[in-house]
Amino acid sequence: MRARSLAGAVVRRIRPEHPGWPAVLGPELDQGRRLRLRPPLPEDAADWSRIVRADQAELEPWWQTSDRSWAERTTEACWREQGWSLRRNARRGTVLPLVIEVDGRFGGEMILHRVDHSHGTAELGAWVASEHRGSGVAAQALRMMVRHAFGPVGLRRIVAPVGVGNRPAAFVLARNGFRKEGLLRRHMDVGGELRDHQLWSLLPEDVDWL
Repeated sequence: MRARSLAGAVVRRIRPEHPGWPAVLGPELDQGRRLRLRPPLPEDAADWSRIVRADQAELEPWWQTSDRSWAERTTEACWREQGWSLRRNARRGTVLPLVIEVDGRFGGEMILHRVDHSHGTAELGAWVASEHRGSGVAAQALRMMVRHAFGPVGLRRIVAPVGVGNRPAAFVLARNGFRKEGLLRRHMDVGGELRDHQLWSLLPEDVDWL
C-alpha cells in the first residue's frame, strides 16, 4: 500500500492535475521589451525582496494585512517559503503562479488563485515593479496570462477583485476587456483595514485578441 502511494505521488509530480502547469509563456516583444512569464524560482528571492521593499508605498495598501512589519514579511526566506507553497498548490491544480520577467529581470507577479477546474473559474492577482508602471508591461503580461488561462488551462471565466481606490489596477483591467460587475462590501482585509472591492470579470467572448 505504501509503495502504491509513493508511486502515485511520483505520477502526480510528473503529470500534474493542473492543465497548463508548469508553463513558460513567451517571450513576446512589446515596445522593444522582451516579456516572459515563468514559474517562480528560489533564486528570485533577492530580486523580489529588494523590489517589494522599495515599492512598499505602492504595494502595502493593497496587500493582505499582516501582524508582521513590511520588513519582516518581505525577506528572502519569505519568498522561498511562499514559492514552495505556490508550487505545491500549482501541482494540485488550485493556483497558477507566474513571475513577470522583463528583459531577463524579475519585474512582478501574475497569479491565478482559487482555480476551480470543475467550474472553469479562477481569480486573478498581479503586481508589477514601479519602474514598469505605465509602460504597458502589466497589460501585455495580463494578455499573456489570459490567453493561457482560456487556452491550455481550460477556464471560461476570470474574476479580479480590486480595492476601491486602486485606480491603476482598475485601468489595466478595463482597457483589456474586463467588465465591472459590482461592489464587494468589506471584502478583504488589506493595508490594515477591511476594504470594499470592485469585482471585475472576463469571459472569452469579451475580447477579440485571444
